[in-house]
Amino acid sequence: MKQQHDREDEDKQFEHEIVRYLRDRPDFFERHLDLLADMILPHESGKAISLLERQLSVLRDQRDENRKKLNQLIVTAQKNEELNNHINELILDLLDASTLKEVINTVIDRLAKDLEADAVVLRLFDNGNTSLKTVPEVVDWSEPVMGAFEKVIKGRRPVCGSLKPGQLDALFSEQSDNIQSAALIPLVEDASSSKAYGLLAIGSPDRQRFRADMGTVFLTQLGKVLTRILKLHLV
Repeated sequence: MKQQHDREDEDKQFEHEIVRYLRDRPDFFERHLDLLADMILPHESGKAISLLERQLSVLRDQRDENRKKLNQLIVTAQKNEELNNHINELILDLLDASTLKEVINTVIDRLAKDLEADAVVLRLFDNGNTSLKTVPEVVDWSEPVMGAFEKVIKGRRPVCGSLKPGQLDALFSEQSDNIQSAALIPLVEDASSSKAYGLLAIGSPDRQRFRADMGTVFLTQLGKVLTRILKLHLV
């Protein structure tokens, strides 16, 4: 048994040396065309094919795979460009909003229309501003139910994924049963500021729409812009 194992190790080492030799001499088969013509390789279909046929098959597979990757990159670039245009349009509309209510309506309407968001909720925190008492989107940060989002607020960055039942009910109320994934965007001035103006939540019935591993560049940009606009109306 040991001799067989040693022989297998020797064979593997010999194969590595052959591979290294051929890679270092790419013109080897050009100098030995007779050997190239005689080499036959097994194929998945069970039919033996020549080395040239096998090489052509590998090259075709690589070409198709590279073409697929290129198409995916093009589609991603087009989506990013479209998303960036929607964000820019949202920014312009927010700058034109003259009241807090217009800001809130603009965010909800734009996200629902341009980003095809199934559910959009904006919750503003009651930081002692008496002018916000009549705004329905204002919530008391001291309420226990909002404590479920304290970790997100302190994290200072968007979070995506599935939410707990209590979180769903607190944000989406009657729509909570249909929400399978969500993006939570804390509205904070910057990473070093302790002040938070609120929380923007975007929900979807698709469990894969907002995944924990997805990129949040555009969500972060949206949060920064909305925070700046809200600051003008909340101070």
